[in-house]
Amino acid sequence: MNLDKKISRRKFIAQANCAAVGTASLLSSLLSLRLTAGAVSGSRFPDYKAIVCLFFSGGNDSFNMLVPREDNAYNEYKQVRGGNYLSEGVIYDPYNLDNIANGLGGLAHRKDDLLPINSTNQPYSEFGIHPDLPYLKTLYDNGDLAFVSNVGSLIEPTSLNDYNNASVSLPEGLFSHADHQIHWQTLVPQVRGTAPKGWGGRMAEVMAHANQQDNISMNISLSGTNVLQTGNSTVPYITDPSGIVELNNYNLDPTLTLSVNDILSDHYHNIYAKTLAKSNKKSIDTSIFFKEALESLDQPYNPSDVSNLSDTASRFSMLSKIIEARMALGMNRQIFFIDRGGWDHHNEVVIPQSQLFREINEAIELFWRNIVGLGLENNVVLYTASDFGRTLSSNGSGSDHAWGGNHFIISGNANGGKIYGQYPNLSIGGPDDVGRGRLLPTTPVDAYMAEIAGWFGVPQSELSTVIPNINNFNLNNLLSPLGILNNNIII
Repeated sequence: MNLDKKISRRKFIAQANCAAVGTASLLSSLLSLRLTAGAVSGSRFPDYKAIVCLFFSGGNDSFNMLVPREDNAYNEYKQVRGGNYLSEGVIYDPYNLDNIANGLGGLAHRKDDLLPINSTNQPYSEFGIHPDLPYLKTLYDNGDLAFVSNVGSLIEPTSLNDYNNASVSLPEGLFSHADHQIHWQTLVPQVRGTAPKGWGGRMAEVMAHANQQDNISMNISLSGTNVLQTGNSTVPYITDPSGIVELNNYNLDPTLTLSVNDILSDHYHNIYAKTLAKSNKKSIDTSIFFKEALESLDQPYNPSDVSNLSDTASRFSMLSKIIEARMALGMNRQIFFIDRGGWDHHNEVVIPQSQLFREINEAIELFWRNIVGLGLENNVVLYTASDFGRTLSSNGSGSDHAWGGNHFIISGNANGGKIYGQYPNLSIGGPDDVGRGRLLPTTPVDAYMAEIAGWFGVPQSELSTVIPNINNFNLNNLLSPLGILNNNIII
């Protein structure tokens, strides 16, 4: 900014305001500081816990992520997914485009290519993980990863007869990307159109006492604005792998610093101008506070260190640094959001999904090794979410929008090495098939998220505020309905 140029006070205010809120980081600071002004400081928790949501936007074809390997079940999988390349004498490379062009496609993976795992609490014990997710197998074998099978959005318990007879309430906009993304992030699938607030935002509000200060929102997004982390009175603080964005030269140019501070501390008669000026000053202070916390680390975050990583891995690298700076930030509870899109595989599943899984495998391995290095593997839960699963039957080379799907949850505090929920029968016309291999969920998202909310410290008295439909499902233990996470406080 050229301070020698004569401009009006009003124009300077406008320029300063635009500069202060011209980035996602500063805008999110402005909003979160304004909206959490009434939060109670001073944590009631002696431990630290963080939740990380990894959202697969577009609908992950998750019945190729977790596959049955036992003979009869695998044959059902092969038949429904298409496996003509498995005929005798055919050598098939699922990543070779020529095979697909020659009609050897299908969606099924060869049994021998799957990474074998076992689970004791399903109708059969032998399963396989997608061949491009070897680190997930390592975590599963070590007991730090669990799968949740055939989970999806429901309003109340729903059987195939209920669905066919329309005798229960069903989620609005079934099989729609936009609707199901909102359903997973709000846990209010009976609402369509104007989105209700996110369950992460509501959770931050009922736990507003959890952190030692309110400069930074409990919710931090590495992927821009989202519904999940937006509550009635909170919004996420937004950052990204490029680092913290500040007002240009604010701390470097004393004249600019004094000028901006003078303008933003002025006594405005207009309440909106006064509120905006105050919020802009706080947003600047917050970005400085956040940057200083990251720079105080033994090995400060440097964006150039992640220049050779995938976009997803670089976001996870930044996330691990924020967790490392938790004490400098005064945080006892944090909720993070990372979105990786590109899963809408109508035209082709095998190759694009493989490429995405390789990226995800690299990012999770990098992140989890960092978390273990910090000694926080018991204090962090990473879980996946997505719009929906996809049709078991192929549309020719890809798969279409469906409903129930498979997900995984990672934590040293997990009872891992198991598949939770009910892995479904994959045959066409099976007991959960509403058509074309669109599987009716047998585990509601509500139970999956209640597991995480209970571990995080949400009291049972507030659980229905965070998860409004939770009491519809007659769950035995509302704070650990699936038994995945140990809900003890970690001192």
